Amino acid sequence: MRKNNSSGDEMKAVIYSRVSTDHQSEGSVEQQIRKCREYCAFKDYEVVEVYSDVGSGMKTERKGYEKMMEDIDGWDITVAYKLDRFHRSAANAATWAADLNARNKNFAAIDIDIDTVTPMGRFIFTLMSSLAQLEVEMTRERTKMGLDAVKHQGRKLGPPPYGYDSKFKITGKDSDKGLLVVNTTESEIVKIIFQCREKALSLSEICEHLIESGIKTKKGKLSWSPATISGILKNESLYKGVYELDGEEKQFSWGGIL
Repeated sequence: MRKNNSSGDEMKAVIYSRVSTDHQSEGSVEQQIRKCREYCAFKDYEVVEVYSDVGSGMKTERKGYEKMMEDIDGWDITVAYKLDRFHRSAANAATWAADLNARNKNFAAIDIDIDTVTPMGRFIFTLMSSLAQLEVEMTRERTKMGLDAVKHQGRKLGPPPYGYDSKFKITGKDSDKGLLVVNTTESEIVKIIFQCREKALSLSEICEHLIESGIKTKKGKLSWSPATISGILKNESLYKGVYELDGEEKQFSWGGIL
């Protein structure tokens, strides 16, 4: 990111403001714009356009922001009162800033005194981006460690697959989280599905057989899809009650169906 535009003229600035109807403490659009105009006047930036978005925090559509990025060739720096006006996620903000940098554009966030026109502003944002990336990697590592721990305990995350029920939902005990129990009715259907496959029936033919037999899915619907059948067939080791851990075959505590 450079201090001046390619022609050496006064830097052209655009202002971006955004407020969520879910948060009353963000300041109005008018307040944000006023503070940004004061900042631009202090920095001798020429304000050429103002873009705004108002909506719920759950709403992802931001027409003002999108129009600002479409008009990127017409400005040198975009100014917002707060960094999270651009992007709430620090990781997303870092990616966005990298894209601006590649296009020789700058941005400023007044509340934390970041202006990538200045060396200090670039340094601070680089530091913040590094911390955001570190948090992403640490979260990924914690998730992996959690999954490994669950696997070592012979437990299964997520909703119970067809043929099983959640033991935790039955007992309500925290110690039973991730444990399954065989659903006696569904387990017989699982056996039928594997038997049909052994007879070389296609996925669609198995679906038709189950529907014609009046057999319902786990959600109680008389509607089977090839994808559902495929998922069951691919889980053969689970239905045999075994899993692999560190190259060794282990037995699930709840046993198998097949």
